[in-house]
Amino acid sequence: MYLQVQVRPEDRKYQRILWRDEQGQINTYELNTVTFGLSASPFLAIRSLHQLAMDEAEQFPLAADILRRDLYVDDLLTGALTLEEATRLRDESIALLHRGKFNLRQCASNSTDLLCGLTDQSINLQLQSGDDKTLKTLGIYWNSQQDAIIITVKKIAIPNKITKRIVLSEVAKIFDPLGLLQPVIVTAKLIMQQLWKLELAWDETLPTNIHTEWVDFSSHLSELHNLTFRRKIVSSNSEKIQLHGFCDASEKAYGACVYLRSTNSSGEVYSQLVCAKSRVAPMKRVQTIPRLELCAAKLLTTLHKTVMEALNVQIDRSIFWTDSTIVQHWINTSPHKLKTFVANRIAEIRQATNPDDWRHVRSHENPADQSSRGQSPEEFLRNDLWRTGPSWLKEEESTWPNFKIQIPTLDEEMRKDLCFTVAVNNHEILERYSSIRKLRRILSYCLRMKKDNQFKGIPTVQEIRQTNQRIIKLVQSSSFMQEIHDLQNGKPLNSKSRLLSLSPFLDEAGILRVGGRLRHADISHNQRHPILLPKSNHITNHIIENDHQSHGHAGV
Repeated sequence: MYLQVQVRPEDRKYQRILWRDEQGQINTYELNTVTFGLSASPFLAIRSLHQLAMDEAEQFPLAADILRRDLYVDDLLTGALTLEEATRLRDESIALLHRGKFNLRQCASNSTDLLCGLTDQSINLQLQSGDDKTLKTLGIYWNSQQDAIIITVKKIAIPNKITKRIVLSEVAKIFDPLGLLQPVIVTAKLIMQQLWKLELAWDETLPTNIHTEWVDFSSHLSELHNLTFRRKIVSSNSEKIQLHGFCDASEKAYGACVYLRSTNSSGEVYSQLVCAKSRVAPMKRVQTIPRLELCAAKLLTTLHKTVMEALNVQIDRSIFWTDSTIVQHWINTSPHKLKTFVANRIAEIRQATNPDDWRHVRSHENPADQSSRGQSPEEFLRNDLWRTGPSWLKEEESTWPNFKIQIPTLDEEMRKDLCFTVAVNNHEILERYSSIRKLRRILSYCLRMKKDNQFKGIPTVQEIRQTNQRIIKLVQSSSFMQEIHDLQNGKPLNSKSRLLSLSPFLDEAGILRVGGRLRHADISHNQRHPILLPKSNHITNHIIENDHQSHGHAGV
């Protein structure tokens, strides 16, 4: 494939090689075509094919779309619903690629009629050589005669000493890109997770209980060899196509699976597993079951998006199933009402899906339940629910589960409504003026904006006196807030209060005054019970200065 793509002459200098001939002479050569092994080679070859498809799209529209969509490097995997359409697609693809000097070969099909007319060099050699119709493409085995995906699992050798290195090596050999074996794969992942929790060294012998579990699992894994799954997931002459996604979680793992439900012109319903995915539960951070169920719903959302982008069919409707009523309640709740962990995932789910498309299914009818708990190979072989989904999926929608969720009375993930009361004490205006008299007049005018104001004209003595009381109360509230609060509520002052020795009390106007033995003295009320003001305060200093000036005192 690479050698069919020429490199521009000015760029060939970057592909120079030195060659020593039999006489020992060194010659310099430049490679004229894309060379295998360079980092840019795959991109250059694929980009050239895409450009060829764009250049020839007007004459070969069907093949041009197929090349851009279904070409995986040098493998073209595609299909059609009818033999006529497939034949046209075959001829257009061959002709289009031939324009760029690319020749299709190793052709295979589940229909022998489609291979008629091709040269022997273009047909897959294995189809010509024997009765075995199983081919390997992109790591997956496909039986062209049965049109089925074949699961190939080699028998695992059981050595005398089993280590974490051996377990990981065998688990990694199970190639399952579509997730068709997820219930079994999860079991292997859980065994591996136990080894990580025990912090075993790579070549350390497994504990007895895990050793027994692994031997039992690996000895039965070969029973899955040659297990078949139908490749065709859409029924012939389908009129309605739906995607049904299921998700579930347990303490060990969580998973999701997607089924395609198609109805043909005769009313027959066909349901088939498309793909599945699972993950083990986090090892370090312990999550609650509802949170793991939410992670499963998020995984289903991502899987559904991948399926929608990969399938080249018109999906009429998508429905999502979960057996967690809490998750279903969260999905129908605005994210801003939920805590951060739940809110972030719910926001992504609501953005990618419609909350009305989420429904409740019972656990024993949920195929994703098996991918969250794991199954042995023996149990998986008897698992009919996994292949086609619940039986009611093939029936009319009126027979589907229809449960109404109940809103939990106590949901720990709901964000609590907090109300903060803030006391704003902004006394900036009290420090803005250098004269207490000027401050009293200005505040008197400001207080006239109140609805119950009765003063007009020039401020009167009574009005100035009331304004003065307000100024004093503001100053006291900023310096003696706790003492005023205790006196208002009839509580004794704190033993550490600096006013304790002054026996303070609140007069009828709410002003803090000095108490004590002078209350019986034959002097005025203001002398018996002076108003308390904080020292080194802006207003206190102004009052003292004004008093000195009014009595003719000199000095500070």
